[in-house]
Amino acid sequence: MDNQLILAANQSRELIEYDDDAHLSAEPKVSEIVLNENSSLELYVLQNVNNEASIRREFKISQLADSRLKIVVITFNGGDIRNTYHVDLDGEGADTQIYGLYLIDKTQHVENYLKVNHNVPNCTSNEKFKGVLDEEASGVFNGHVYVAPNAQKTNAYQNNSNIILTPKAKINSQPFLEIYADDVKCSHGTSTGQLDQEAMFYMRQRGISKANARILLMYAFAAEVSNHIGNEMLHEHIDDMIKRRLRGELSSCETCVLRCSHPKEYNFDIDYSKI
Repeated sequence: MDNQLILAANQSRELIEYDDDAHLSAEPKVSEIVLNENSSLELYVLQNVNNEASIRREFKISQLADSRLKIVVITFNGGDIRNTYHVDLDGEGADTQIYGLYLIDKTQHVENYLKVNHNVPNCTSNEKFKGVLDEEASGVFNGHVYVAPNAQKTNAYQNNSNIILTPKAKINSQPFLEIYADDVKCSHGTSTGQLDQEAMFYMRQRGISKANARILLMYAFAAEVSNHIGNEMLHEHIDDMIKRRLRGELSSCETCVLRCSHPKEYNFDIDYSKI
């Protein structure tokens, strides 16, 4: 995506941005986006890089009246990744939906920072981020929703949920609401835990192996984010990649790509020309 994107009134766009070893830049990448009245943007950000790579990604977005924004960011692998989203709701009726999923292991580290400013009345925002952390992986979720004194009739929701698979994996989750208006509906929450042992027992009793039961539970957890991908063909590809990632097929090969000291390139296997 270009460093600056301006959607005219009533214009709709769908964009796919991917960071893999073939499209990796060492420089921080900042994109400025303006959504004019009644415009709509769906932005899908896909990240899959080796353990020695880092990504610094920042989006600065301004929305005018009745504009609609949906962002889905999915991180499959990455040594050190930081995503930052700064959204200003500057026109009444604007709607923001931001969904994130990170599936990380080894010593991978992923950070997601969000700041959504409700500057005017009658706007809606919803942020949902989910993570599965294995081995010694670590993550940060920092979400901040600001509601200005005049931003009455605001609806704002924020949630971060995580599954921790080992004692050494860790997550720092900090959702935050800063509200100065009194006629609003706002909520935030965070949860961190292990796989549901009762569900594991239920599936084991029905002949499902422990490994497959784990994958099924993690897939159902991840699908709550991936199901927000509106492009059917892209959704099918990403759904398949999530399954492969949970089986370990995207993070290892015969020579264990992401563990070696000289990592090979790893690219998305999606033909974007057909999407």
